[in-house]
Amino acid sequence: MRTTLRRLGAATALTLTALLLAGCANGSSSTESAGAPQGVAHEDAGQAPMAGAAEEDRDVVTTGYVGIQTGDVPGVREQVEALVEARDGRIDARSETGGDVISAQLTARVPAEDYDAFITELREVGEVVSVETSAVDVTLQKTDMASRVATLEASVTSLRGMLSSATEVDDLLAIETTLTERTGELQSLRAQLEVLEESIAYSTVSISISSDAPAPGGEPAGFLAGLRDGMAALFRGFAAFWTAFGFALPGLVLLTVLGAAAWLIVRLSVKGAGTRAARRTTAPAVPQPAPAGRQTSTGPSASGDAAPPGAAS
Repeated sequence: MRTTLRRLGAATALTLTALLLAGCANGSSSTESAGAPQGVAHEDAGQAPMAGAAEEDRDVVTTGYVGIQTGDVPGVREQVEALVEARDGRIDARSETGGDVISAQLTARVPAEDYDAFITELREVGEVVSVETSAVDVTLQKTDMASRVATLEASVTSLRGMLSSATEVDDLLAIETTLTERTGELQSLRAQLEVLEESIAYSTVSISISSDAPAPGGEPAGFLAGLRDGMAALFRGFAAFWTAFGFALPGLVLLTVLGAAAWLIVRLSVKGAGTRAARRTTAPAVPQPAPAGRQTSTGPSASGDAAPPGAAS
């Protein structure tokens, strides 16, 4: 009896223990499940600022074109140059043409952060008829070049240390050759990186300024202007013809000489053939000798020949 009670007590205790363990396991799972979204939310919240920071660290090369139309090209050009100087920029190229339509072309470099403000200022100095902007992301290119520069710098430093400690002539020559090659690559890569960094820091703006009216003092239009243009076109046509004729004259002379030589050869050949044919036609007939053979005579002399002696008998 006591043994049975002990067995029942032990089974009850085991059952309660199993239920308690199952409850703890479910509680832990629920807690972890409930905490999982919070962890994900914290992780997303931590990644959002990083994405924004990465977006701000992008390296972009910006280039633009602005077309301005105005009646005072020299004045607008001076204003544009003043705006570039005020933005701590510089003019890399400048050209100006005259004639019926005066125009000027400028290539300006302005700080990249002032690009939009500079374009806005250009709209105030004249009538902007066209604006084009191009932005190229060069972040990966710059990162790659910077990494290669760092690698080459470390390699050059290591080679210099090996060069100072080398004692064999062959080792010295090999190290010097490799060091020279690495140094040249490093200098070239540094120069490329500097150009890229400057292109990132300073935007390039091509500015075209043209007049919207003929230049002052221009010749009037009308019949005289049309007559003048027609005569000018006629003279240009004559000049073009004589130029082409002078260009082709050596070839024409050569072709003429070759054609005359060929004609003369053909003429002489035909004439020689006709002469030979005429000679064959007018040549006299030459008598041919009779063939040697047995001659028969029917005259009296033949019948009157005497017979040889003793023939009668």
